[in-house]
Amino acid sequence: MGNKGRFIMLGLLLILAVLCHSGHSLQCFHCIKPTKPCTNNNTCLENFDRCLTLIGGKSKYFRCWHSSQCNFLVLSEQFGEMNLKYHCCSEDLCNKDPTSSSSKSVNTAPLVAPVLAVAWRLCL
Repeated sequence: MGNKGRFIMLGLLLILAVLCHSGHSLQCFHCIKPTKPCTNNNTCLENFDRCLTLIGGKSKYFRCWHSSQCNFLVLSEQFGEMNLKYHCCSEDLCNKDPTSSSSKSVNTAPLVAPVLAVAWRLCL
């Protein structure tokens, strides 16, 4: 592989490293009793490992949450709601407001893999 091939490969690997960085923090929609569809998102602190959607009565809550506290008893006590529906999930922006029209961002890392494979073939 010549210098040009090494340079291209190094550049592609750098792009892949940036796209697939470790230390990823969960992102969740974050709104407390919104009066319109929730579109605000927030990067969760390290110890918050779930996104929460909670609907109780006429109130809605969207926020980062702890997996150990994703149960009816804790949630009803914390939010003061006895009749509630909730959902805890662990993917970025998975707690989308059902009344919102915002869409989840596309993960570009799977799109880069075929480009790297072609570049690898061309450089060998």
